[in-house]
Amino acid sequence: MIRNIILIICDTLRQDYFSCYEGCAYNPNVDMLAKEGVIFTHFLPASFPTGPFRKDILTGRFTFTYHAWGGNWQEKDYLIADAFNKSGFTTALIGDAMPVGSLDSHFRHIDFIKGQGPVSLHPLDFTIPLPASEDKLRTPRERLQILMEQWVKWRGEEDRFAPQVFRRAHQWLENFGRKAKRFFLMIDSFDPHEPWNPPRYYIDRYDPNYEGEELFEPAYAPSNYATEREIQHMRAMYAGEVTMVDRWIGFFLEGIKQMNLWDDTAIILTSDHGFYHGEHNLIGKVELDRRGTIIKRWPLYDTITRVPLIIRLPEGPTNRKYGVICQTPDLTATLYDLAGIEIPETCQGKSLFPVISGEIEQFRDFAVTSHTYITDKECRCPSSIRTKEWLYIYGGDEWQGELYNLEEDPMQKNNVFNKNKKIAGELHQEYISWLKKVECPEVSIAVRSKFDDKPRENLPYAKLI
Repeated sequence: MIRNIILIICDTLRQDYFSCYEGCAYNPNVDMLAKEGVIFTHFLPASFPTGPFRKDILTGRFTFTYHAWGGNWQEKDYLIADAFNKSGFTTALIGDAMPVGSLDSHFRHIDFIKGQGPVSLHPLDFTIPLPASEDKLRTPRERLQILMEQWVKWRGEEDRFAPQVFRRAHQWLENFGRKAKRFFLMIDSFDPHEPWNPPRYYIDRYDPNYEGEELFEPAYAPSNYATEREIQHMRAMYAGEVTMVDRWIGFFLEGIKQMNLWDDTAIILTSDHGFYHGEHNLIGKVELDRRGTIIKRWPLYDTITRVPLIIRLPEGPTNRKYGVICQTPDLTATLYDLAGIEIPETCQGKSLFPVISGEIEQFRDFAVTSHTYITDKECRCPSSIRTKEWLYIYGGDEWQGELYNLEEDPMQKNNVFNKNKKIAGELHQEYISWLKKVECPEVSIAVRSKFDDKPRENLPYAKLI
């Protein structure tokens, strides 16, 4: 049984940018955490993207099958904060990600730092030149101007949001956490989500002397609007943001040590999804129009679904990697297990502690990652079914079915669906059988049962995300 638990979620954090996952970014503090703990190489979110992922974390359920982005909790949704509160934990949620301010998460203490995500539009008395052509950026000009105004008002690095989040979490530990009998702290940082606007010295580490357009908040669209050089620099801005986040994670971790909490506290670091930086000829997470309305949802390849999961336990194993397939509800079950709380029947995940302790080597046979089903009446969204060997894309109304042999084609560049329809069909049946096991509503199962269905030519607009 662990005394204290800290869960850190960093939004839009790609696994392949961490050096402990053989990635390209400089992140010594996360590296330290990984060396003192264990990492999982095949951790995949279940519900995609931001809000749905957090609903999975809070409930331990595959909520994409029955929950919308918004909406109230349902009777089956037993929240982990309730269980921790009843078990004598002091619970806190601190962050600047959008769901922190919108989800009724039942934590005793909630500290929401405003300013990230959608910004209210208001008239401006002046304009600030944009760093790139407006048609290459994601949002309407009014919001872009507000972001630019916010940017120029920052006096230094500490004014940015990731530093604010981890400083506030440090303050909570100072004033409350270290005095608590036991605590569960969830830190939810929106960075390194775009806009990517760290101090210039972070970007120059990866792409010095760049003089072209800067896609600091790129349009969510097929990537042909950006040049290869612009995409290269976009990746450098993102890497710079990752390195800045790492610095403030390090600040927070050092605080844990200085407060003599290190030997009593489990620390978990993860993310909700990645981001397409031109891979598969895509930029973003979905295709959006200029109002922020979803035009089309894209397949969820490894680029966007393989996210980091690092677990550091007091007196636990160190510097180890596990390749088992696991998902968001499994992380929730693991939190229960670490706290010594019986995993409730409502939780659909399995604890990873037997993997960490060496009791078992096999875990899940496959993972399902999906956009939410709540828009069924309008459009069946794509889902990904991943085993160690195969990635099967169920395209629904928006995409043609795809299949990739991950052993021969780990980057998923060669679609072998037509040559291996039998394998794809078997994976589709596994998908349907699994939906029944997780109590997916029958109406959603029925409309997905047909194999190799064709996408629709005329798609309705989806709801605002």
